[in-house]
Amino acid sequence: MLITISGVMMRASEVKPLLVDATFKCRRCGEELYQPQEDGRYMEPDQCTVCGKKTPVRLIPEKSIFRDWQKVRIQESPEELPPGQMPRSIDVVLEGDIVDISRPGDLVKITGLLLTTPDFSRRGGKLATFNVFLQANGVEIGDMEYEQVELSEEDEEKIREMAEDPYIHERIYASIAPSIQGHERIKESIALLLFGGVAKTLPDGTRLRGRSNILMVGDPGTGKSQILKFVSKLASRSIYTSGKGTSAAGLTAAVMHDTETGSMTLEAGALVLADQGIACIDEFDKMDPNDRTAIHEAMEQHTVSIAKAGIVATLNARTSILAAANPTLGRYESSLSVQDNIKLPFTILSRFDLLWILVDTVEPKKDRELAQFILGMHRTQKTPQQPATPPIPPDFLKKYIGYANRYVIPQLSSEAAEEIENYYVNLRKSAEGGAAPVPITARQLEALVRLSEARARMALRSKVTKEDAQAAIRLMEESLRMVAFDHVTGKIDIDRLVSKMSTSQRKSADVIIKVMKDMEAEGSSVISEEELITRVEALGISRERAENAIKKLLADGMLFNPSHGKLKRTQS
Repeated sequence: MLITISGVMMRASEVKPLLVDATFKCRRCGEELYQPQEDGRYMEPDQCTVCGKKTPVRLIPEKSIFRDWQKVRIQESPEELPPGQMPRSIDVVLEGDIVDISRPGDLVKITGLLLTTPDFSRRGGKLATFNVFLQANGVEIGDMEYEQVELSEEDEEKIREMAEDPYIHERIYASIAPSIQGHERIKESIALLLFGGVAKTLPDGTRLRGRSNILMVGDPGTGKSQILKFVSKLASRSIYTSGKGTSAAGLTAAVMHDTETGSMTLEAGALVLADQGIACIDEFDKMDPNDRTAIHEAMEQHTVSIAKAGIVATLNARTSILAAANPTLGRYESSLSVQDNIKLPFTILSRFDLLWILVDTVEPKKDRELAQFILGMHRTQKTPQQPATPPIPPDFLKKYIGYANRYVIPQLSSEAAEEIENYYVNLRKSAEGGAAPVPITARQLEALVRLSEARARMALRSKVTKEDAQAAIRLMEESLRMVAFDHVTGKIDIDRLVSKMSTSQRKSADVIIKVMKDMEAEGSSVISEEELITRVEALGISRERAENAIKKLLADGMLFNPSHGKLKRTQS
């Protein structure tokens, strides 16, 4: 039976030569004998056709015909899988010129003959049960994430008509997770993540990613998981996973032992399966730190490299990562830095384009609005704040995103580039001389370009306008103000995000260490905390800042208390 199946390639064996027509040599008379091989089994002639005797024969490889052979495993696409059902998979045998043209993680469509082979018991006998496999005739690779979205002429006409609406951006933002009230800025950033920027390959081969990564950190019950679930259903190719149930091999790639052939095979993980799509990772803070470091390369270079059991390979992982995490202390403490709140490594935090803090504050007016919104949904009535149905239905929004990704490639205009350049340079001017806090780095500059391109793509425009750049800058500023605003200096300080201390804290700590060294030189091995603060105050640092800096140094282990009210440096 000739059938066509589509799915994700999970595993691929090495390519081997398959003997098709064998040439043997009779050891008695030296005559050459020809024997076709059937069903992939090695068969020798029973007797020599010339001397007529049953004698041993020897295979002549150089006069035999071989064909390339490879065995792969195809699994159901995650987005087509009903909830609660295990994904089904089937083995596929590839031969000839169709071997090795696809990699684990690719979305493939395979046409071939459905065949069966009997099961074998442990003792070697055949069983009455059979396994099915596919003898492939053709392999088609789906490169683009949105190629599987079918668009009719009516759909395309309606999409182009909708894009002319001057309020198209607001309509799309309102269609993201409409069952969650508020969080307008987060919904706006997620809409930009779904459309994505433009990936570029430079003349020297360097690749610049076009996809954004977003992290949401917030108190329990603020709707983070609901937003992730909505995005995973809206995206044409997506993977949803949770922190505790995720390992490094499950995220990237695993080397498996094939029991049939005895060889090692490569099996794709979640980020590879979500290639050209979105990976939604919930409970990001619950992941094992050793497993979490596995996604560093995928977040920036969009590849997954593996070198295990003799297999050295690089797989594509061109995916956007949308992650949600809870604060370490249960609730987000505004007085502490992002580092103290979520305990994530700086190397991962810097790879997120936008970070959002969701804080559950007590505000009677907002609490009443939220209560009415949720109760209205439970009563299946329209709420006063937001209609029950979104401006754009999810099915059509998926088609709109697919059309934009397939046909629209926006380019940065000179006005937009100038706007981003001026913002970047003016913000960094405050750090001139090295003493002031560093407000923004080159990674945020690239993020601004990606967000601007995504906003232009949202309106199906081929040029990124000044307004797109301004909207991206506004989002970036709000995100930085949430996570990197230093209340002491009143300025944005990127060090609050990517390191344990802000610039003002580091400056205070440096002064305290210097004063302690001076006091030790005067003969004090153990220093009075009160006397230290008095001396630091004389140098222009307030008592509150000095006390906070000492607490930070004690927490980091650079100082310790030998007795009450006394301080000593860990290393003299």
